Amino acid sequence: MNLNNDEFHWEIAILLFLGFIAYDFIYAIYYIFVSKKKAFMASNAAVALYLIGSVSTIAYLGNYIYLVPIILGSYIGTYIAVKYFSDIK
Repeated sequence: MNLNNDEFHWEIAILLFLGFIAYDFIYAIYYIFVSKKKAFMASNAAVALYLIGSVSTIAYLGNYIYLVPIILGSYIGTYIAVKYFSDIK
C-alpha cells in the first residue's frame, strides 16, 4: 500500500498554503465570535471551516508532503487573527 502515491504539484501546495492561512484565520475568528456570542457570524465561520478542511484533507491524503504548506499557512493565519483581530466587539 503506497500512501504517498500522488506527484507533488507546486500549484496545489500554494493553494493549500493560502487556504490554510484563511482556514486558521477563520478558526481563530470563529472562537472570537463564539466568545462574543455572535451566533450568525460563528455559524458562517463554521461552514467555511468545513469547506476548506474537507478539500485540504483530500489533498494531503494523496501526498503527505502537502502537510508542510498546511502547517505554515496555519501558523500565519492564526498569528494574523490573534494579533490584529482579537479585539472584535
